[in-house]
Amino acid sequence: MTQELRRHPRFSVDVQANVRTGDGRKLPARTRDLSRSGMCLITTNALAQRDELLIDLILLLGPTSTSEPLPLRARVVWCTPISQAFQVGAMFDKLSKTEQSFLDMFLRYLDGSILPAGAELETLGASSQSESEQPEPTPEMKDDPFRR
Repeated sequence: MTQELRRHPRFSVDVQANVRTGDGRKLPARTRDLSRSGMCLITTNALAQRDELLIDLILLLGPTSTSEPLPLRARVVWCTPISQAFQVGAMFDKLSKTEQSFLDMFLRYLDGSILPAGAELETLGASSQSESEQPEPTPEMKDDPFRR
C-alpha cells in the first residue's frame, strides 16, 4: 500500500484555465486536479521545468455564466506527454493573501464545506415550501456563488 505524501488534499476538477508563460505565450488548458499548493494542467504545449506561469481559472457558475478569472501564479515542476497533449504539474508561487483567500474559498466549495448561492434555498424549498412560496433572493445572494 502506498502512502499519500502530499501536504494538501487534491481535488479532481476540470476547469478552463488560460495560461500565460513568462515569455508571453498564451495557452489554453484544462485543470485535472487542484490543491492548496498546486495543480495539474492538460495543454497542447510542452512547458519547461521552472517556467513561471500566470494561470487564470475560469469557473462555470451555471449553464451560461462564468466567474471572473481567478489568477494564480505558479511554476512548472514537471511536464509529461500524454496522447497528443501534455500533462503539467505546477506549484503555486508567491500568491498574495487575496489570491490565497480566493483559492481557499474555491477549495472549500470543492470539498463541500460551502455551497453556491441558492443551493441551500433549493434544498430547503424542496422539503418545506412550494416554488411559489420561495423567498426572492437578494442581489447579493444572486451575485455571490460562494455565499455561506
